[in-house]
Amino acid sequence: QLAPRDKFLLTWKRPYGVGAGLRNMGNTCYMNAALQCLTYTPPLANYMLSQEHSQTCHHQEFCMLCSVQAHITQVLHHLGHVIKPSHALAAGFHTYKQEDAHEFLMFTVDAMKKACLPGHKPLGGHSEDTTLIRQICGGYRRSQIKCLHCHGISDTFDPYLDIALDIKGAQSVNQALDHLVKPEHLDGENAYHCSFCLKKVSASKSLNFHTSSKVLILILKWFSDFTGNKIAKEVQYPECLDMQPYMSQQKKGPLIYVLHAVLVHAGRSCQSGHYFCCVKAGNGQWYKMDDAKVTACDISSALSQPAYVLFYIQKTELERDSRPASVGQEPRALGAEDTDMGATQGELERGSCIKVPELEEHLEKSTLSSDQWKCLQEQNRPKPEFNFRKIESTLPSNVVGIHQSKYKSEMKKNHAEQDNYLLQKSARDVTDQVSLNTGKVPSLERRA
Repeated sequence: QLAPRDKFLLTWKRPYGVGAGLRNMGNTCYMNAALQCLTYTPPLANYMLSQEHSQTCHHQEFCMLCSVQAHITQVLHHLGHVIKPSHALAAGFHTYKQEDAHEFLMFTVDAMKKACLPGHKPLGGHSEDTTLIRQICGGYRRSQIKCLHCHGISDTFDPYLDIALDIKGAQSVNQALDHLVKPEHLDGENAYHCSFCLKKVSASKSLNFHTSSKVLILILKWFSDFTGNKIAKEVQYPECLDMQPYMSQQKKGPLIYVLHAVLVHAGRSCQSGHYFCCVKAGNGQWYKMDDAKVTACDISSALSQPAYVLFYIQKTELERDSRPASVGQEPRALGAEDTDMGATQGELERGSCIKVPELEEHLEKSTLSSDQWKCLQEQNRPKPEFNFRKIESTLPSNVVGIHQSKYKSEMKKNHAEQDNYLLQKSARDVTDQVSLNTGKVPSLERRA
């Protein structure tokens, strides 16, 4: 199932509160925690609640998208209940023993991605980029190698659905990201074979993110690859994360992501422990989801957990304009007074763009006659300019914006001076002609 680009609303269409808890069926806390994080991911939940997929699904047998859609719908419509997750959600995955929540999460996400594709053969390339899961969680990394001898550059682009962060030398997520994109020097045994120099040379290798995902999934690598033991340390993570410093193409302004779910592992190794999560519901309230137990919490509690998987959502342009928040600070959580505004904000942010007909209607209503305009100019100098460029970035790509020339006033001035010059020249010509005919030179008063 292919989805149009920019189709998904990144905020809740309705201010849903907390839904049902999930029953632990025997060592299934890893599955419950991962499913709750997916349930409270707004763009995914909005799509599932629309029931659009089930109406067009052509899978004859099992479909992960249909199963997740049924699960999310059941959870969000059963406040205060405890439900039993379907066995179909873990089909093909090892169950009823201690498992890794991240592995189950990506197993589910990958199965949903495959369910989006028609037929049995993967489409690959641009077709996969237009699927539901790739549109929500997908992005591209850019690996760049620069030859220090001929300065030739080789770029490789790889798709990603999640980002793994090495935390051994980091005290925070930002430090781990800094380490991830830090250039690496290739020399000696690790020298780079340059296709231009046709030999091994010294080179610089760097990794950045070429395109950003709507939902950012960060994995903190707590466990040793050899022993499976968990690193004993604290790693801080912010509520608002700016990803712009880690992009391959630097743009003006930050690229802000806001935390909406934290999947937690409590234990000393990957072979033992317990999984739960903290999620932000559609009403803005944070909740701790511990299997069947659901309790309200605040953002400070969500930020103080030993996080294993972090879920961030990219802020839209309209959100950045209406609710400015500093990176690293804690904006207030939505309270009861904000819940009534959910539908209004959803309508404003639907599609994250400004409709051209509405803009044209606004301009037509603002049209004035020439005399009125001159009077208004005298009363309100300087006249504030309508900055069309501020909204230009949010208009559809096929819209052509016609900007008023900044030289317009200067052109009017030049035309006025030219007309005055021509008038005076004509007067002089007439005077010369009269002088020739009468032999007298009349005196002319030059008017200012």
